[in-house]
Amino acid sequence: MIESRKEFAENWPVADTEELSEEPETSTTNTSRRSFFWLQTFAFLIGLALLIFVINRVGVQPLFDALLRIGFGFFVILGLSGLRHFLRTISMRAAVPAEHRSITFRQAFAARLGGEAISFLTFTGPLLGEATKVALLRKRVPLTYGVPALVVDNLLYNLSVVFFILSGACVMLLTYPLPPQVYVILVGIALLAAFGIVIAAIAAKRRVRLLTWLIDRLAQLRLSPKVILKRRDHIYHIESKVYDFYKHHPGAFFVMILCNLLAHASSVLEVYLALKMLGFQPQWAQAYIIESLTKVINFAFSFVPGTIGVYEGGTEVILQKGLGFTPAAGLALALVRKAAIVSWTSVGLFVLTWRTLPNAWNRLLERSPRLQRLMDSLVFSNIAHRPARTAVSILGTAVGVLLIVFTVGLAHGVLHERGRRESNIGAEIMIRASGSVGLGGGSQFRLPVGHAAELASIPGVRAATPVGQTLDKSDSGFGQRLIDGVIYDEYAALAGITVREGRKLGSGDEAIIDPEWQRSRNAKVGDTVKLFERQFMIVGVYEPPGGGRIKIPLSTMQEQEGSDNRASAILVACTDPAKQDEVAARILERFPNDQLVFTRDLPEIYASGVPALNVFIKVVVGVAAAISMLVILLAMYTTVTERTRQIGILKSLGMSKTSIAWVIEQEAIIVSFLGVAVGVLLTLVARAAVMRTTSLTIEIEPRWILVALAVGLVGGSIGALYPALRAARQDAVEALSYE
Repeated sequence: MIESRKEFAENWPVADTEELSEEPETSTTNTSRRSFFWLQTFAFLIGLALLIFVINRVGVQPLFDALLRIGFGFFVILGLSGLRHFLRTISMRAAVPAEHRSITFRQAFAARLGGEAISFLTFTGPLLGEATKVALLRKRVPLTYGVPALVVDNLLYNLSVVFFILSGACVMLLTYPLPPQVYVILVGIALLAAFGIVIAAIAAKRRVRLLTWLIDRLAQLRLSPKVILKRRDHIYHIESKVYDFYKHHPGAFFVMILCNLLAHASSVLEVYLALKMLGFQPQWAQAYIIESLTKVINFAFSFVPGTIGVYEGGTEVILQKGLGFTPAAGLALALVRKAAIVSWTSVGLFVLTWRTLPNAWNRLLERSPRLQRLMDSLVFSNIAHRPARTAVSILGTAVGVLLIVFTVGLAHGVLHERGRRESNIGAEIMIRASGSVGLGGGSQFRLPVGHAAELASIPGVRAATPVGQTLDKSDSGFGQRLIDGVIYDEYAALAGITVREGRKLGSGDEAIIDPEWQRSRNAKVGDTVKLFERQFMIVGVYEPPGGGRIKIPLSTMQEQEGSDNRASAILVACTDPAKQDEVAARILERFPNDQLVFTRDLPEIYASGVPALNVFIKVVVGVAAAISMLVILLAMYTTVTERTRQIGILKSLGMSKTSIAWVIEQEAIIVSFLGVAVGVLLTLVARAAVMRTTSLTIEIEPRWILVALAVGLVGGSIGALYPALRAARQDAVEALSYE
């Protein structure tokens, strides 16, 4: 950011620019920069605190539910946000005179994103953002024409914003009955906007050059800095060009006006569609008002980096106090729109990084002789010589790491989560028929339902209820899901579940679901779910979750399984859970043929009770090692072939076979290590995405990260072994004559 401002100053078209650029920075300048930094930090922290307060007041769950309704509709919001950048780029490019417009739309678009990223993230806002745009465009647009073009573009846009705010305030004042405080605030906003329009009209008519006038007044008071005084004529020249823009470029003027109007229209459409996705039936007038008033917030608090907190809190107040929406709706709307802005800001930061990184890297090398020597080493120069191939090799190794860590994390996470759910059913003991094989739906309905009453009569048993558990294919087409058949009243008394929405289970083809299943499917009471190839109506949502996420009447499941009056297991709750071992001993003494399982052991049983899983994991590790080995083998073999002449030169200079082979191995090890790091990062991203969009649980275990590291390094080293030996065995004379 500082580089952009400095670059802008150094390239200003004045006669003594070089003299100015060589002036040393004063302590006053350093103090000012530190002050700006601390002000920016303070503003950011205040905004962050406000955001946390608003979220805490609204509640995380209502906000989360609202955001889930947006879903993939976020990409529509993202596209509309990008459309505004597209239209503003057309406007910015049109402001440059055609004879000096040696810049493509893509270059102008990149410059706009870079400048907007700085405006969004810094305390100085548009001031430094516009300087950044000038710096990014200066190689293709002379500063004499680039600066006035940006000034004209911003003036026209800001005037359109003022008109937009004035019209939005008037629409709200004339359409909605408002509380007195809101009414007064809106009247004040409308009057300020109208006053701004009048002042702009007077300034345009009289050709008031405000900056030049201000510089002259400060000079008379001996308060104007010398740097500004030396540029007084150039500022006067820029202001004159701004006033003459319409006279010389009327076509471009109207194109810019049209682009600004379309940009505002896209913002209104974005608000309207976002509210639609949140489940409301908004009116176009409401969307228009919301967008106009949020522009007031953006203008008033532009000094807050990212307008964090104030934008979200302001939008929530506008929707709740002025238009009658829920607080969660206002906050969700603000967060979704802010996410789209942040996405495009990230693209802008990438543009800035791409443009400034080479120069920054060269300066870093100049200031660090040790780093320069390191980059001059044969290993690092080989890696940097073919960046595309190095990136592909890193990505290939990363895929192998992702395959190991993600697959194992998914398998173990699902099993552990299944075990935790099974143990969280309010019972300490599970009774199953003798000879039952497997868990969670793997056994037949062999226990008589009446056996529950016999178990309930044993001293120390608080309650016993039969349950049926079976597996059905999931609605995604992949895998299976566990379904519980219960006698609702008995099961609810034992497990302590309650229906938070809808009603309890009755009979027939009815089902109740837990909140997690409801969230992941965006389901509601009255919807249907397909089980056993027929439709079941969702009649309620229960909590807390435990056992299968879907529960149906036990009688319905018995009919489906053809096992009347039988169950797959009986859940036993103890009067005193601390004495469950004693109760278990009494049960086995009375019913020695029953199979008894403590629910506390279910997580461990699930984790270790799938022998085929270990075989599967070994296969995955083997495949990942093969991928890493083959990728590195191909990359290093190509490297050795391309550098045959260089290898010959090294051998002719006396480099030993071992040293040459070690150079190749070092390169492979570094690439493999980077591949592992990228693979772990991709795994974390994939884990967050999967757990955010599904009910699956993925556990990233440190020991499997170490296994992936070992597999990547060993696979890479073995893969590079043959190319390394081939390089070491080359004849120096033949290598030097290689074409």
